[in-house]
Amino acid sequence: MNASSSTAAGTAVAIISSGAHGALAVWDAYLRILLRRFRFQIVAWLAPLWLLVGVTAPSYESVYPSLETRTVLIEQMRKSPGTRLLYGYVPVPGRLGQLLQWETGTFLLVCTSLMAILLTCRMLRGDEDEGLIEVLRSTGAGRAVPHAVPVMVVWTAVGGLSAGVGGILTWQTRSIAELTVSGAWALA
Repeated sequence: MNASSSTAAGTAVAIISSGAHGALAVWDAYLRILLRRFRFQIVAWLAPLWLLVGVTAPSYESVYPSLETRTVLIEQMRKSPGTRLLYGYVPVPGRLGQLLQWETGTFLLVCTSLMAILLTCRMLRGDEDEGLIEVLRSTGAGRAVPHAVPVMVVWTAVGGLSAGVGGILTWQTRSIAELTVSGAWALA
C-alpha cells in the first residue's frame, strides 16, 4: 500500500467513523436522499392543493359578489342535512373567508391527511420492503434514522403546503376585500 492510498484510506475511515455515533448519525444525508427521491410525489400533492386554494376564493367572489347574494345559499346549506353531515354548519353571516374555510378547508384537511399517510407508508414500508433500510443501516446510519427522517420529510411537505396556502391567501387579500391576513394564516 503506497502513501497516497493509505492517506486516502485513513481519511475515509476518519470520515466514516466520525459520523457513526449516535441514534441520528448521517440523518442529513438520508434527508437529502429522500427529498430527492420523492420530490415529484411531493410536488404532485402540493401543486393541485395550492391551485385549489388559489382558484376557490376568486370563483366564490365572481359567482357571489356580495353578502346579500349569498344569503339564500347560506340558508339552503344550513338546512340541508347532507351538507351538515359532510361539512358541518356553514358559519353565519357567510363571508367569503368563512365559505372558503368551511368548504375548501374540509378538502384540504382530507387531502393533507391522505398525503401524509401515503407518503409516510411509501417511505417507511416501501424502503423496508425493498431492502433499502438494511443498505442505509450498513452505511453507519443511527438506529433512529430510518424512522425519524421520513417523518421529517412528511412534516416538511405538510409545512410547505401550509406555507403555500397562507401565502396564496395573503396575496389574495389585496384583491378580495372579504379575506383577511389573519384568516388566511388561520386556515393555513
